[in-house]
Amino acid sequence: MINVVGSVYYEKCFEPFVEEIYGSGLRACTAINGIDVKVDVKLFTFGDLEINTYLEQVKSFNENFSYYIEPINNSLCFYYDYPLSEPRINPRLDTLKIPQKSLSINGGNVLQYGFVEGLARVDGNKVVYDPQSPINPKSFKASGSIAKELAIVANFSEAKHLAGSENLNEIKHYFFYKEQADILVLKLGAKGALVCLSESDKENVVPVYKTDNVYSIGSGDVFSALFAYHWFNGAAPLESAKLASFATAEYCNSGQYSFSRCIDRTRFSPLIIKKDFPKKIYLAGPFFTMSERWLVQQIKMSLEDFGLEVFSPWHDVGYGPSTDVVSKDLEAIINCNLVFALVDGLDSGTMFEIGYASSLNKPIICFVQNERLEDLTMLTGSNCLLVNDITTAIYKAYWKLAENE
Repeated sequence: MINVVGSVYYEKCFEPFVEEIYGSGLRACTAINGIDVKVDVKLFTFGDLEINTYLEQVKSFNENFSYYIEPINNSLCFYYDYPLSEPRINPRLDTLKIPQKSLSINGGNVLQYGFVEGLARVDGNKVVYDPQSPINPKSFKASGSIAKELAIVANFSEAKHLAGSENLNEIKHYFFYKEQADILVLKLGAKGALVCLSESDKENVVPVYKTDNVYSIGSGDVFSALFAYHWFNGAAPLESAKLASFATAEYCNSGQYSFSRCIDRTRFSPLIIKKDFPKKIYLAGPFFTMSERWLVQQIKMSLEDFGLEVFSPWHDVGYGPSTDVVSKDLEAIINCNLVFALVDGLDSGTMFEIGYASSLNKPIICFVQNERLEDLTMLTGSNCLLVNDITTAIYKAYWKLAENE
């Protein structure tokens, strides 16, 4: 039996269009049963009447799934413009009334996610804790939870928020000394993960796996769930993280929870990313309409969230006569490490920038969704990678830069 403590809520994504009920808790249960249909999982969560009805339906189709739900008036809904965008949450968190009663889970192995709908206290044997909030994560000890063996699985933004530092040694000191963790796993998104077994232990690198597609909503939930599954079943922490990383790649690639193909570890290529590599990107694309400027802005922010340096003609040069802007744009292309081009509309300026970058043998990622293949012949026949999904294109740009280090 694996006890899972976590949220169940509505998720809506505009591009690609997805509407479903998951959240960290239900997604974890689904992922665990996706890798082992025979393991019993019990979910502890908060939810409204519709969520309760939905969980009853899940239970009717899966005899190994059970749940306990503490009722609330309105479950959360997360709205994404695309998977890398900052979600809008309804109802707003500052208007949310936290139930006075908290969840209590005693005994066994527990996977616990942080959540905002209520409080939870865990007393377990092996416990995996994922804070699950980059804005206001809560520490494991703050809830009064205890564990005989504790593994903290947190993304880097959560870890630095809790530790009050970006320094890796200070982060390790916080979790091993103050939280008294036995294992620390730091999720690094497109860069993979780090596993530490003590404050003095060196960081063990877990590779990221390059996939054909990237659907990143819930990928952190899946990683934590499958790390917990393997660790609870006796695998070493580093091996658990490696197995979880590969299975998470399968989820990101397909959006599905069937991990039978994960037996073939050659399906995706691993990539170990060093700390420093050339990070200058030239963002080519038209910016004459609101929709064009919105897309440029979104991609610029997402690339910068990956730690990349972005030159955008709209942001860095602006409008003006050709005598003022062209030389600055061409100089930026010469100095960049990769061109990220927005191709829809076949804007003449963007096509020229792609051709100029190609003549310099610059790697080029082209985000394009609505053009005929015959109009893209020169791009497909050169050193351009054409991608029709915005999140996948951003990940591939990052991985391409890391590969060329």
